[in-house]
Amino acid sequence: MEELQSTGSGGAKKPKTLPAPPVAAIGDDGIARQRGPRLQTLASRGLRPAVFRLFDALRRPPLLGFILTDRGDVPVPRRRPNLRFVCATRNPNLAAASTDGDFFFEDLPNTDEWCLRDCDGGRLLLSRDRCPMDLAVYDPIARTAVFFDPPHAFRFSGHMARYAIVADDADASFRVIGIDYLAHHNGAAVYSSGTCRWAKVDCGNVAHPVRFTQGDGVPAGRFVYWRSNTKKRRYSDDVEEILLLDTATMAWSVVRAPIPPGESYCLADMAEHGGLCLLSSKEQCLQLWVRNSTGGWVLKREISLLNQFGFLKKIHRDERMKRVRILAVKAGYVYMEFWSLRKPNSYLLVLKLSTMKLGIAHNNAEEPYRGPAFPFFMRLAPLLDPDDDRNVHLQGA
Repeated sequence: MEELQSTGSGGAKKPKTLPAPPVAAIGDDGIARQRGPRLQTLASRGLRPAVFRLFDALRRPPLLGFILTDRGDVPVPRRRPNLRFVCATRNPNLAAASTDGDFFFEDLPNTDEWCLRDCDGGRLLLSRDRCPMDLAVYDPIARTAVFFDPPHAFRFSGHMARYAIVADDADASFRVIGIDYLAHHNGAAVYSSGTCRWAKVDCGNVAHPVRFTQGDGVPAGRFVYWRSNTKKRRYSDDVEEILLLDTATMAWSVVRAPIPPGESYCLADMAEHGGLCLLSSKEQCLQLWVRNSTGGWVLKREISLLNQFGFLKKIHRDERMKRVRILAVKAGYVYMEFWSLRKPNSYLLVLKLSTMKLGIAHNNAEEPYRGPAFPFFMRLAPLLDPDDDRNVHLQGA
């Protein structure tokens, strides 16, 4: 059992500090030293950027901590949730970066009007005001932001638009995907940091976005998905459906989850299991679902967290912690929250599936933060220079 650093900072304002040193260059040190020369050799042979993105998927970005939000009666973006950051690293350089990071975006103009929508690759996706007509992608470590307007088609229904951000660590670029069921023809659009423009995307007849407006999208490797608006009810025939976008092919689809509505789950892009996978939790058990040849779901693995980790069983018994919320899956690690309806505090878990090594950080909040939660990862040093696709930059290479 590895105990992570577990100091948390609440939603209160804190004094502005100087930007943290550029520790993003630390990257994934162990893998950089091991793989750097090989990647440079491949680059010298003129391999294409797609090859480096395959290597990039194997790198685990350093975890700084978790951004937690509270839950209100009015969904985002009609309300601005309170935020809490919980540091979850023992690395002194990363801990310093998390301490100096602007996770409450206080350096932005009109800071009280910005609302957190999504997070990926060390960047925060923000929208401004209740009817968002301003968007921003913010790096809280470097304290730099890219501001842009929503798509023209969303101008009359900004409060109904749902967004997601997908970062590409291979070349430090990002894309923002937006859907809006009030826009004409099932509106969807993609903003690219490379072109600084929106491009319309045709959803076809896959599904009407009105069924997936409960929350913003969630990045999962090359996939982005939106959960359906189903709720857990005692007498209901509803099924949990997922609106899925493959950002590699820009193909939309609707996938039926193999679990009943109301259970915690997240999608993952796991090459070792054929790509799209689903992780769910059921009574403190972690379930890994993979796709079969016909597109159905097969239960590949089941892990009883209480039986596997005696410390969690003690927490379950002493503190009445019963619920497991899966937050994300990245590079073979599962990020979860162990919590209780009766208490505001919780435990944030990091499980490495291949070795079954568990890290834990205590969220000692005095108020419940049960809204969307985002693991925040340090940006990896890019494998590709934006100006030269064949130039590789790895720390230690």
